[in-house]
Amino acid sequence: MRKSFIILSVAAAALIPSACSYDDSDLWSAVNGIEDRVENLEKASAQMNADIKSLQAIVEALQNNISITSITPTSDGYTIKFSDGSEATITNGIDGASAPEISVRKADDGLYYWTIGGEWLIVDGEKVRATALDGNDAVAPQLRINPTTGEWEISTDGGAVWTSTGVSSKGESGESIFASVDTSNPAYVVFTLTDGTEFQVARYDASAPLFAVQDAEGVQVIRCGESKSFAVETANIASYTISKPDGWRAAFADNTLTITAPAEANTYAEQEGSVDVTVVSTAGTSMIVRIAVTTVDRRILTFEDADVKFPAYTLAYCSKNITNWSDLIDSKEYGGLMLYGDSGWGMDEPYMWYDKGNTELKHEISQRYGMYCYWGGGHAVSNYVSTDLSLGDFSHQLSVYGTSGHNGSANFAIHYGYRDNSGYTNDAVLAALTFGDGLEHVVESMWVMNTLYAMNCYVSGNGLTAKIGPDDWVKLIATGYNAEGNKVGETYFYTCDGPDNIVRDWTKWDLSSLGKVAKIEFNVTGSSDNGAGFSQPAYFAYDDVTVLF
Repeated sequence: MRKSFIILSVAAAALIPSACSYDDSDLWSAVNGIEDRVENLEKASAQMNADIKSLQAIVEALQNNISITSITPTSDGYTIKFSDGSEATITNGIDGASAPEISVRKADDGLYYWTIGGEWLIVDGEKVRATALDGNDAVAPQLRINPTTGEWEISTDGGAVWTSTGVSSKGESGESIFASVDTSNPAYVVFTLTDGTEFQVARYDASAPLFAVQDAEGVQVIRCGESKSFAVETANIASYTISKPDGWRAAFADNTLTITAPAEANTYAEQEGSVDVTVVSTAGTSMIVRIAVTTVDRRILTFEDADVKFPAYTLAYCSKNITNWSDLIDSKEYGGLMLYGDSGWGMDEPYMWYDKGNTELKHEISQRYGMYCYWGGGHAVSNYVSTDLSLGDFSHQLSVYGTSGHNGSANFAIHYGYRDNSGYTNDAVLAALTFGDGLEHVVESMWVMNTLYAMNCYVSGNGLTAKIGPDDWVKLIATGYNAEGNKVGETYFYTCDGPDNIVRDWTKWDLSSLGKVAKIEFNVTGSSDNGAGFSQPAYFAYDDVTVLF
């Protein structure tokens, strides 16, 4: 929103005459109108994703004979509670944000699959299932609005790949997935989708079983060899059976469901799946209650303020109080107080951040020539974005080439630093990520992207380097070390491989091959050499770092 505001303000300044009586109310109305629309689009995207999950919950209820125990009107929709303890929320549409027509339909195999615009949603030649089957989780598609094209995009792999739906978000009226909810019948609730599809879900009655598992929403992370217990509200249960992934244990007694993950030594056990409880009432009515489980605790460093878990701290050298990630963004991209100190050349203490309480990833910028400074190498939190290559120089070193962080996020990190065989960088300390808890963990992946500075040099070159030629390349190298400081692995990622293979979108870099590490060092290297060693800008942007616990 700030970018739109600034562009309009600059344009307006060039047009405003110097008369003191100028009335700019129409201009500000237009600016505020655009800001309101951007906010509406953000709300619409969040609402669509919430409605998709609610629709999936309703379809799961149909598939598993789960009934509705209550449906409560809210100020903008309904809150629904089911007899397995799960909940769903339905909201009204957001004005000014028309959306693609997402729905589900039952196929010949009796299962429900997602549709878009009335056609099956196809990925890799297969329909995308909307309900779980044999312990395999179903997929809930995600939607977002591309800030550049204004079109809705869809992902079925958790946000790794986004595909345009061809539907513009610029409609005048917004729609929920749900066209109407009819609660008039005491025996069932009718949900009607925008494509006319109707679902009739039974209300709970005395003939049905009740097995409401408390606090079991989403995927339950249970570490190897450990147990987790869930309180269960029950009624009218004549019998039950429990199925579970291989190596897991599950038991129900005294209105408590206890699930135990396999021991770490059990290498044949399944690491994730679902615990399914089939309950039957005295009247013979049955339903299936499904709890998704995994032994893998995935934590993500997003750099977003909403995800902050670390306690507040102070960077003493600049008297800066750090309470969220945005506080770590320097006031300017080059020569700022946080990354360069009062003198502009360095500080006695390092710029640092620590994702304490989440991934435990920690970083301090490197010391060089007896001082700490970003020019010595480091990872700086940033929210600077641009696609204007004319600005692609060192003074815009914290800008990613694009309009946002990964998945539309506001913040990300910018790496700077390298070491080559030229003899000029032998004393360079490579920027690294460590774990503040002192343990070894697996860094599964991070999303990477080229910076504006690097992109400009790849495409056009500058006074220090030639542009990328057909045989030129730049790659990132990640080197893992264990707690004893011994190298345990190395992996790499090409940010460009010739002029036709330059990374222009956020791309996932798999780091899992490094295994458990205490530290990962990052280096930038390539074929370009101006006679004094590697000559391309040694920068890259990264975001959404996933760590396995």
